[in-house]
Amino acid sequence: MKNKLKISKRLIILLIISLIIPISILADTVAFKTVVTKNDMVVSGDFWLDVQMQITAGTSPRTLNSLTADVYFGNEISYASADNWAYSFLDGYSPSTNDLTTYIRVGTTGNNVNISGGGNPAGWNVTTSWQTVVTLKFTIATATSVNISINDATDAAAYFNNIANNPSGAGVTDWTVTNEDSGDVTLPVILTAFTSEYTISDVGEEFVSVNWTTASETDVLGFNIYRSDNEIFSTSEKINNEIISGTNTQTTHDYTYSDQSLFNEEVLAGDVYWYWLETVELGGNIYVYIEPAQLIIPDDYNPPVPPELPLKFGLYQNCPNPFNPYMANTKICFYLGEGTNANVEIKVYNIRGELVKTIWNQYTEFIKRPVLAVWDGCNENGKAQANGIYFYKMSVDGVDKEINKMIILK
Repeated sequence: MKNKLKISKRLIILLIISLIIPISILADTVAFKTVVTKNDMVVSGDFWLDVQMQITAGTSPRTLNSLTADVYFGNEISYASADNWAYSFLDGYSPSTNDLTTYIRVGTTGNNVNISGGGNPAGWNVTTSWQTVVTLKFTIATATSVNISINDATDAAAYFNNIANNPSGAGVTDWTVTNEDSGDVTLPVILTAFTSEYTISDVGEEFVSVNWTTASETDVLGFNIYRSDNEIFSTSEKINNEIISGTNTQTTHDYTYSDQSLFNEEVLAGDVYWYWLETVELGGNIYVYIEPAQLIIPDDYNPPVPPELPLKFGLYQNCPNPFNPYMANTKICFYLGEGTNANVEIKVYNIRGELVKTIWNQYTEFIKRPVLAVWDGCNENGKAQANGIYFYKMSVDGVDKEINKMIILK
């Protein structure tokens, strides 16, 4: 009987001890990362960064009590503000961000958060899904590449003291934090200027000079230019035949592209056009700069009058010659004899006599001036042709009449 009493007393003591000593549980693991959500890629533009977190191991969900996370960045950008917090004082928190020159300290204290995770205020739950804690807003200063990352110089990028919110009712643990940042965030091109200007060359050729300046470039394949007669990018068309190669230098570089194709159609004084610049990265990513360059044809615009040509039957020499198709198309004029109406073909051939492109093939009625055809330096499939000698031939009603020579020189 005494032995039974001893065993009962031991069981009661063990039960009391088990109620006093909390059951130990394994620490949860939380991962952090930063995600770029806006990048204007232009000096004075916006560069926004989401600080995100998720539970990767352990109990989910967990109610956040407090955190501190340091987000480091380079001097190419400057801190502006913090926005879009996942929680507020209504949830029992006091969110804060401190600009400490080389890093932003994101923090919050949750002293008023209900300890059970289900009271009022209930607090904010961290789950196994990526959730944005806060959006950090920066302004691009002179950036080429920026080092933005959650600080993992120590064992934890941020420290958490989570409150009991375990469905099984277990006690308190600390979170072990890992940094899932993919590394430096690269700004491929920083644009400092983008303009367009109506221009007339010394020889009377009119074109639009599209100009841009980059402060620096990283991993850039090149650029494309788009144009539209309204300010909606989706209605625009790419006007360069081949990509305009980037320099990938860390210093300022000026670019110019001459758009002569605009004047292949009728242009009137006061007409407005918009140009966009597109960057293509080596990895295939494509960025279109938000702000287009606007071009207004001057009110006193008068199309330049070409020099009078002696009106002779046949082909005229192309102009300019030699020509660089990256800068401007070449114009090829022909003239039909007085009163002649006929089907006219103008074909371009390479030095091997192979047909490159038919640039004119239609029934043409006589007019008292030369008829204009244009070649953009490409073949029928739109592929730009190499430097060299080319020939263009005129046929009238199927009969070959004349052939001339021209040169591409880039």
